Amino acid sequence: MAHVKYKFDPESLQYKEQDTSFRSRFIREYIGVIITGIMISIGLLLISAYLIVTPSTRKIRRENKQANEALIDLSIRFGQTEKVLKDLEKRDENIYKAVLESTPEDNKQDSISSVQTMLELFKGHSPLEIAEFINNQLDSVLERFNKDDEQYRNFAKDLDLKEKMLVNIPSIQPLQNDDLEIIVYGFGKRIDPFYKTPANHRGMDFSVPEGTRVFATANGTVSFVGDRRGDGLMVLINHGYGFATKYAHLDKVFVSAGQKVKRGNFVGTAGNSGKSMAPHLHYEVTVNNEPVNPVNFFFADLKPEQYEKMIHYSSRGGVSLD
Repeated sequence: MAHVKYKFDPESLQYKEQDTSFRSRFIREYIGVIITGIMISIGLLLISAYLIVTPSTRKIRRENKQANEALIDLSIRFGQTEKVLKDLEKRDENIYKAVLESTPEDNKQDSISSVQTMLELFKGHSPLEIAEFINNQLDSVLERFNKDDEQYRNFAKDLDLKEKMLVNIPSIQPLQNDDLEIIVYGFGKRIDPFYKTPANHRGMDFSVPEGTRVFATANGTVSFVGDRRGDGLMVLINHGYGFATKYAHLDKVFVSAGQKVKRGNFVGTAGNSGKSMAPHLHYEVTVNNEPVNPVNFFFADLKPEQYEKMIHYSSRGGVSLD
């Protein structure tokens, strides 16, 4: 006996017999399966969008990784390049001041050398944007390099013209004094150790033991060797171009008048001859017969920090040794 189903009809207020044939049941169940399948498919698509990596997603991730690596590499190159450039600019300025008595053209520009600073400044920007910024910075640094290169070429031309003159300019200390431990009495107004009155000290006194080796400070020709009043045993060297040096109060001399000498040649030993309070070397530099402060002519011998130290020592007042 077939199973009969009834459904209440609210319009007629009566129960009506329902179609329960196989065809009717199949249609209803088939539609339900389709709807369920559609819902499952949508769910799977949503899940795959988050969990399954598509080829395009892989490509984007790969490009982002490459961009980040390029950013790090560019940041490191930029920091290293700018550090080298600053060191070159500092050395360039020191050379110009010491040798050519001029200041090079100022090509320095404000730039960002800290990677952390750059990352803070560009927080929220894409790696490609930051990499582009660093590339622009590198272009700026290279432009500065090119300007410095041009300056160095001009500087080299000046050096070629002044090469002969440079080797004849006093530019080292007359004693071995790398650690600057030697007590120095400087140029200028000092108290005369014998008369106790202010006097103009024309050179620098290096307080050293008798027998300390003394060296020529530039190429030149020995113009005088012998005793001369208060200077005791001394050597005069004419370097040409208006430059001359004096080495006084010596104990022994190992050069003779008319002899050619080169910078660093051994000329004698320090002593206590002449008007001298203690063993020392009195060293003078004159330009066109006018005494100048010898400390200004140690540029080939001292680093900047050593030069500042020597300036400090030689500028102290007090009593000289001769």
